[in-house]
Amino acid sequence: MRPRRVWPLVRRIAVAGAVVGVGLATLVAGEIQPSDDLTRDDGARLERKLISILSHADTESPEARLTPLLEPEINAFLKFQGASQLPTGVTEPTVRIGDGGLVSAVAIVDLDVIRQQRSRGWLDPLQYLAGRLRVTASGTIRSGGGVAHIEIQSVTVAGIPVPVQVLYELVRYFTRTVDHPDGTRLDEPIPLPYRITELQLSPGQAVIVQ
Repeated sequence: MRPRRVWPLVRRIAVAGAVVGVGLATLVAGEIQPSDDLTRDDGARLERKLISILSHADTESPEARLTPLLEPEINAFLKFQGASQLPTGVTEPTVRIGDGGLVSAVAIVDLDVIRQQRSRGWLDPLQYLAGRLRVTASGTIRSGGGVAHIEIQSVTVAGIPVPVQVLYELVRYFTRTVDHPDGTRLDEPIPLPYRITELQLSPGQAVIVQ
């Protein structure tokens, strides 16, 4: 049985790597690995790695534990093993990890779910966006000392550039949990869970340091 404790980790890593937060500016189809090339075995490898990360969360070690998460494994996990556990309103997420901590993410998001949560003024972009649309984002991630800092560079909805505040609101809404009812704020330092001290990003992979 899949431990449900895996899911808080998945969502936090996704946010930190994306949406997670793992490409520059607006994505084009050729930049992301075609989903047809992903396999369930790729996703199963990531699942085993996540369980291993959880197993070390309460154990101190004199040496850092390094767990590499490969981009194809992350995307396969989100497509297969993780698809049913994604927040309602988010489908087909894909991440790409580039040079220098640069991370890109794309997903289909049901904007009606969030648009109707509160009244909106005429200057609010979400007032005019409706239905299931392709959302892309890119930015840089820096981490250390158990904290990640994310700087968003660009956000688009259906190919149209929008303010980064749109992404901030989407992430806060879709990362809400019982324990964290306000969700994750990308404009603030993000504490890394499970004794994770750092995310070491290089093209095509994220190494989890515990």
